[in-house]
Amino acid sequence: MLFRAFEVENGLACGCICPGCHKPLNAANGGQKVIPHFRHVHSENCVSGFKDGVRRAAVALIAAQRSLTLPSFHRQISAMTGSGRILSREVSIPETSVAAETVERFVDLGDVTAHAILTTGNHQLFVRIKVFSRSEKKRYERLSNIEASSVEIDLSELDLGQINDPLTFERAVLFDPTTRSWIRSLRGEMRIKRAEAELATEVARCNDQWELEQAPLRVIEDAKRVEQEAKVAEHKAALAAHRQIQSETAEAQRAAGILERDELPALKRREELIVNQTLRAAREWGGKAVECSSCWLLSPPGNQFCLYCDSETSTSPIQLPKDIAITINNRMRSSAKPDQSLQKAPTLLVQPDPFT
Repeated sequence: MLFRAFEVENGLACGCICPGCHKPLNAANGGQKVIPHFRHVHSENCVSGFKDGVRRAAVALIAAQRSLTLPSFHRQISAMTGSGRILSREVSIPETSVAAETVERFVDLGDVTAHAILTTGNHQLFVRIKVFSRSEKKRYERLSNIEASSVEIDLSELDLGQINDPLTFERAVLFDPTTRSWIRSLRGEMRIKRAEAELATEVARCNDQWELEQAPLRVIEDAKRVEQEAKVAEHKAALAAHRQIQSETAEAQRAAGILERDELPALKRREELIVNQTLRAAREWGGKAVECSSCWLLSPPGNQFCLYCDSETSTSPIQLPKDIAITINNRMRSSAKPDQSLQKAPTLLVQPDPFT
């Protein structure tokens, strides 16, 4: 039988023993300032007496009442559709009371102990009573592998005064929603499976709808892809033809004794070539040309690629100002184009024709 200190005679007359070490106890219930409590008659290094006493008292309450309030269950599940949309379902079971036909105490399950097992029909509920705040993770992992619902009742936050108060202790063990939580809920798992099936059906429906909406867009995208591939192929073919012409021109220049590389000083020579091509465009091409963004040399309008360097980017059409022939030398004094030209295209594949 389990007793609180104030429920028995004071001192050794109580005839009580420790539920942990089974050694005699003194009941200290005659003080005015100290909460009634037990202490060992002899100094003992007993660490389980308090824990076992509180736990056994809680289990005795459950066995006597054969009922327990179960905690609420909440879980949110989600799934992503093919379009990236997130669908979710809320699985929720409110607090409920369970009435047991039988209650077994301290049942050894092999690698973990159920402090109480409530049985109704074919359903069992395993109960663990937590008295100290240490982690129970490993024990709960083992319980989670057993095909039965299990719940924790956490009394670790109760002080001695609350434990000594029968009504407060009873509420904490049997009813208080803040002291209990699920270790495993078979009913909750069943609800989750049902919600997952419903969610999978909705995801499939959304995916079908999305596929219908995407079909015409894919046709457009495929057409754009084919068009882009054709442009790439066309660009590649045009570049190959351009390189062939460049190669033939370079070979002709070598045969004629024209230098392949710029003469020294390189910067001055590159500036001279830019000026000459600009003047040629102004006088021979009607002020129109295409400009290379690598070597900055001008080519006749209509050329897709630079005639002189190995740049593969398309040239940009430009219209020269009418006074370019008069101002070109002044423009070059403050221009970074000669430096950039040498950095991006240090060697010209083809030399521009001399211009005077």
